Amino acid sequence: MEDSRPPLLYLTHRIPYPPNKGDKVRSFNILRQLARTHRVFLGCFVDHPDDKQHIPALRKWCEHSCVVPIEPGIRRIASLRGLLRGEALSLPYYRSPRLRAWVRRVVIEHGIRSAVAFSGPMAQYLDLPGLDRRVIDFCDVDSAKWSQYASDRRWPMSWLYRREGERLLAFERASAARCDASLFVTEAEAELFRGAAPEISARVGVMQNGVDAEYFSPEHRFESPYPPGGPVLVFSGAMDYWPN
Repeated sequence: MEDSRPPLLYLTHRIPYPPNKGDKVRSFNILRQLARTHRVFLGCFVDHPDDKQHIPALRKWCEHSCVVPIEPGIRRIASLRGLLRGEALSLPYYRSPRLRAWVRRVVIEHGIRSAVAFSGPMAQYLDLPGLDRRVIDFCDVDSAKWSQYASDRRWPMSWLYRREGERLLAFERASAARCDASLFVTEAEAELFRGAAPEISARVGVMQNGVDAEYFSPEHRFESPYPPGGPVLVFSGAMDYWPN
């Protein structure tokens, strides 16, 4: 039986499976939802060796995928090219000729007209004339985070972070202006971006993370992994992420 679902391009800065950290939980839930109504063509990066084993699992939700391995240390060095080009360093960090060629090919071959980019830097792949509908899920205002980092660092990192905040904001505004909708995880983040980019405020919206009520239902019963007696404190954030 022929699949009548329309094709859709979905781009994420990190493989959205398994959903074992903040951004991947959100990007995976979006993927799962999109796959119910569209034939998803997923383009993403994998930046951790342990995640490579999960690439085959993407077939459950994707008609086709292009997963590009990157080594964070090497990519940080490569991103310094942004200093010469006058652009945010986040853009060359996530720039891949292989991914760009794949995006161009599947958009043409499969007649893809709609695209969703998860994370601002992935919007650099949406500049194709065949795409009629473009949505960016910024999650939060990354440029504001870089500017905040600058206030807590000494020179030269303070200068580098401040520059990243300014250049990334310029890219975020330009990308949002070319898209049909820009989404953020909270109303506070959306308002922050509306204030920085008032010219496109009407196309800025909020999509909260929500909770999978069935998966996390308190009706489920599991064996406790903790020894009896003492108090238990769980911090679910990744401790290799500087704000945490």
